[in-house]
Amino acid sequence: MTFGNPWMLLGALGALIPLLVHLFDRRRPRPHPFPPMAFVLRSQKRTASRLKLKRLLLYMLRTLILLAIPFALARPELRQDAQAAATAKGPAATAVVLDASLSMRWADGTSLFEQGRDEARDALKDLLAEEPATVLVCTDNPAAPPPPGFDRARLRALIDEAKPTYAAADLSRCMDMAARALEENPMPGKRLVLVSDMTASALRLEAPAPAVKDPTGKLVRPEVVLRDVAAGEEALPNHALVDLKIEPALQAGPRSFQFTFTVKNFGPNPIRDLEAAVRTGESTLAKGFVEVPANGTAQKALTVRFPQGGTVEGEVTLAADALPDDDRRAFVLPVPRALKALIVNGSPHATRYRDEAFFVEAALSAPGSPVEVELRDTDAGLREDFSAYDLVLLLNVPAPGKEEAERLGSFVASGGGLFISVGDRVDPDAYNGRLGALLPRPLRLVRTSVEREDPDSETKAAKLAQVQVEHSLFSPFTGRAEEGLVGARFYRYMLLEADNPGASGASQVLATYEDGAPAVAVARRGKGRVALFTSTVDRDWSDFAIRTSFLPLMQRFAAYLTGSLEEREEQRVRVGETVTLRPESGQSLASVRAPSGAEVPVKAQQDGTVVAGPLAEPGVYAALAADGKPLQALDFAVTLDPAESDLTRIPPDTLTAYFGEETVKASSGDAERPKVPLWTWLIVAACAAFFLEGTLLRK
Repeated sequence: MTFGNPWMLLGALGALIPLLVHLFDRRRPRPHPFPPMAFVLRSQKRTASRLKLKRLLLYMLRTLILLAIPFALARPELRQDAQAAATAKGPAATAVVLDASLSMRWADGTSLFEQGRDEARDALKDLLAEEPATVLVCTDNPAAPPPPGFDRARLRALIDEAKPTYAAADLSRCMDMAARALEENPMPGKRLVLVSDMTASALRLEAPAPAVKDPTGKLVRPEVVLRDVAAGEEALPNHALVDLKIEPALQAGPRSFQFTFTVKNFGPNPIRDLEAAVRTGESTLAKGFVEVPANGTAQKALTVRFPQGGTVEGEVTLAADALPDDDRRAFVLPVPRALKALIVNGSPHATRYRDEAFFVEAALSAPGSPVEVELRDTDAGLREDFSAYDLVLLLNVPAPGKEEAERLGSFVASGGGLFISVGDRVDPDAYNGRLGALLPRPLRLVRTSVEREDPDSETKAAKLAQVQVEHSLFSPFTGRAEEGLVGARFYRYMLLEADNPGASGASQVLATYEDGAPAVAVARRGKGRVALFTSTVDRDWSDFAIRTSFLPLMQRFAAYLTGSLEEREEQRVRVGETVTLRPESGQSLASVRAPSGAEVPVKAQQDGTVVAGPLAEPGVYAALAADGKPLQALDFAVTLDPAESDLTRIPPDTLTAYFGEETVKASSGDAERPKVPLWTWLIVAACAAFFLEGTLLRK
């Protein structure tokens, strides 16, 4: 028996009061013969035994009252004598494994992890003085525990300093590590104490149960003590954000995005009117409600239009429950800034649909496009100040003069984008002479696959055969969307020479025709990019301009050439993993800071990339340069593993069968623990005694 408030037992001394009153109240009578009293004495003898019993009962009831009250205030508790049990079996080297996974953050008042730390401390307290012990805090990357020893203060400090993590923990691996530590102790008795919420994701039941080697080298199962910190809970209800997808919502206008997130209900009851929102800082950008069936999944889509471009950092949130950490998911979204494009029309026409720039202008000016277009003819366009634009498009433009070519070269070298399409006004020799250093590949000559007026032109026309869909420029054109590319017919196209030997960098062919001739070639020149399309962007040499893929492809050309297309590529990183960051030329990434402000280890690689991690918490991570200035383009978001949000508990019978019925023991705190505390019954007994005492006094 143990007492929660042992000092209250001093009140039990009050039980001596009835005894003292009884002793002091006793009087010795003196005999005085008086004949008339004989009758009274005979009557007294008949009732003496009854009065004696009544006084005895009153004495016992008063003593019970004065004993029960201080004992109840001392909060006694009947527990299994763990030390006596250990003595009967002999001492055992003990390893305490404390679960520190995300699920232990679940809290209905007090978190499961706080209860787990109390259980771990109790496990150490229950050990005999001659029993060595060690402690392993089980995280996603646990350190091997030291061999069992007798420094209880160090082990308690280890438990006190333990923190719950945001990652999943492999308890099977941790128990194996603890079993290896027990083997380093020569004591024959071995004991594993597991402190956990016993959720399904914690243990790999398909793996062998932990075992230790005995002095002969034979594997035997140790005694296993299970301390279930959620023993009073049949289920741990939880809902979580398990996925988030962000896509451009062109139908809602420029810089609009649709946030589609998946909500999973891991509880037995349906959830109605669950609030979901998209937030940046303290601002709510969009809000809605979602209904999720019991043990089911639901999706919700919210559309947000951002007023301006740049990197946006925020989070999607749900109404919080007992595990609020998985009710939010951070994101880093590069919103395209407004792009200014100069279209130089090399072949204007009075009929709009026959104009060289008609289809390109319509594609770049379509609803949802971030491109602001300025249209000029050849003479006016080549006199423009190119530095005022992000992108220049030369559409069937004759070779520019020397001065214009030099200004175009400076524009691209400083980070501008240049798109070139050919046509009947493009002279290969003149282009090679003036723009040879910019072109991805030198031009050679025009090839005619079939005359447009030919009756068999539909079947004889060239088509695209090889498209690098893994490249960001063509990545959306897969499946049914690919038909818009490979179905286009090309009647004429420009053949190219081999890679440009005089250029500063190698070119890359992203699409070819059926004969292997390049259709799209790109190259980086200085800080900028150049793309060469070897046919026309009107209907003179092909029908590509009226295909469904033309509009999105021209918008992607604009984004790719200005360097904003890659910004939309999302970094999908989970807690516990590492991330590879790719600083741009001239950037120097010095450090990465977690949402809590802690510095994350970084390691530079030979290819110029930087590996950061492991990443210990969810949220937005900030990248910093050597001078401490933020590199917002390199910021990224880290999310939780959805598997850890499933708090389905393993049935006790399954755990017992897994570890072995002959080895599993209940914790001393759970064994022999009554459903109603003992002190409650003592209060009831005191009240009953008080009532009976009053009844006897009235008689």
